[in-house]
Amino acid sequence: MVVEHYHRAAMGQGATMTDRRSIEKEIKAQRSVIRTLKKEIFGIDKTSKSSYIREFHSELSGYRRICSKDEILERAAVSDIVYFGDYHPLDASQKLALDLLGELKARGTKVVLALEMLYEYQQETLDRWMKGVLSEEEFLGAIDYRSEWGFSWESYRRFFEAARKPFVPVFGIDYEPRDQLRFIRRRDRMIARKITSLRSFFPGHTILVVIGESHIASGHLPADVRKLTGGRLAETTIVQNADEIYWKLLRKGKQAAEAVQVGAGRYCVFTSSPMIKYQSYRRVIDLWTEGADCDIHTPSMGEMFDNILNFIVGGRGCLEVTVGEDWCEPVESVIPEIHYGTTYKSIAARLRALGVSQKGVLAAAENLRRSGMSYIPAVNSLQIQRFDLVCAAREAARFILYAMRDEIGPERRIRRTKEDRFYAFVFEEALCTFGARLVNPVIKCGGPGELFDAMGEKGTVNGHLPGMTLAETKEAAALLRYHVSREKAGANMSTEKMRRIHRLGIRKRLWIIKALGWTLGDALYNGFHDGKVSLEELQGLFRERFEDEGGAVPLYLEWVGRMRPYRG
Repeated sequence: MVVEHYHRAAMGQGATMTDRRSIEKEIKAQRSVIRTLKKEIFGIDKTSKSSYIREFHSELSGYRRICSKDEILERAAVSDIVYFGDYHPLDASQKLALDLLGELKARGTKVVLALEMLYEYQQETLDRWMKGVLSEEEFLGAIDYRSEWGFSWESYRRFFEAARKPFVPVFGIDYEPRDQLRFIRRRDRMIARKITSLRSFFPGHTILVVIGESHIASGHLPADVRKLTGGRLAETTIVQNADEIYWKLLRKGKQAAEAVQVGAGRYCVFTSSPMIKYQSYRRVIDLWTEGADCDIHTPSMGEMFDNILNFIVGGRGCLEVTVGEDWCEPVESVIPEIHYGTTYKSIAARLRALGVSQKGVLAAAENLRRSGMSYIPAVNSLQIQRFDLVCAAREAARFILYAMRDEIGPERRIRRTKEDRFYAFVFEEALCTFGARLVNPVIKCGGPGELFDAMGEKGTVNGHLPGMTLAETKEAAALLRYHVSREKAGANMSTEKMRRIHRLGIRKRLWIIKALGWTLGDALYNGFHDGKVSLEELQGLFRERFEDEGGAVPLYLEWVGRMRPYRG
């Protein structure tokens, strides 16, 4: 049982204006987790207390206005130098830099790529590898990549792949000593000389400087370059995921903002929430200190559980779950076991050994195929085949959902009709998407859903979905269109064609469930931030057990009706 009994909030009584207390609770929920993360990180890394780092953060306490990535790209395309603040542990940071490089090339901008990850003296080795004289393994060994840089090679390799076709000159720009902060201003001055030299050798090119974010405070590296060039060069500076700006946007209901302008030619782009950012830092430190075999994912899952629990019920101590038939335990005692497997076959064998039904194994296999991970409430186990932050947040929310439904374990499973079960799963996907957006509002956790994405503007299907033929994809798309048309018209939802949807095989049925659920989940999150959904109503949805036969469809129709302005 749960600590507080569920009383369904009266439908239609959502907040008429933004509930600031609920938004503050959302912020407080994540900040609580971040405080613990920072203690872990900065207990090892003391650099955050330096004046150099403080100078960088002091420039990012506010913003002038919200802007678009396109605006930043347009300015970057006509700039002499673009300073890109790289958050080294975060894959999304390098992806943004790669997207920027690709967009500049597509516009015909001549680009020189200047990378902090390589020392200036390693240029000859880099050139030999880019020409194919050295193998990748020889190159990494020659530059001592693991010791000298150490961040994910999978992330940074992409810069060199992107620079090959069409060709972009690539240069290492860093200087020793890299690991001593007291010399960082001297490093900036030396890097500035290198950048100025590149500008002289490549007139008419945009120098894209990918370097640690703290270097690009206005008084740091950019100031040193200006001194050497007389301030004659047009520049654009891009940083990412500034904490204080992120919280301010959240408070103003502007969580969908992709970027802001913080000063003249200076921008902040959002690719992750603060918690995800600091988690990436902690994972790298764990790998450096404990080795490649350490478990870097279990702590991240625990923090996601805490983030969602802090918001939805107030923390781990505020929720109890029934264990077996009638014994109650704090949710903290039933945090799911995490199992890793490299193949679907090995994971399926483990689930069968745990007593999961064949249908349950098939459903888990479909989720693993799509997202690499799957929470199975019948055995309270999280199966991971590959780790993805967005999918991890969604599965963390799935555990919280089943805990609040008090439906963990085989004895707690609720028997439902096919129709009720279908919409219970739709709400499950919706609330998992909502929970994932709590963890990371910046990344698109739901959106139209892949089945909607496969359909063109006129509903035509141009390609097949993973695991399905083109004919199967077209059939699923046609049924999805039919479902959406019925719900929009407020028509009878108990037709034979609707019953056919409920009876579909697991694969096609899951595609439709996820498409409906993800769109509703995104709408719930945006509606919450617009004051149209209250925290109490969300708590009610998380606790809804769908025990009353025939009650799922009316509930679904009421919520899609309320959320229609946010569903696109």
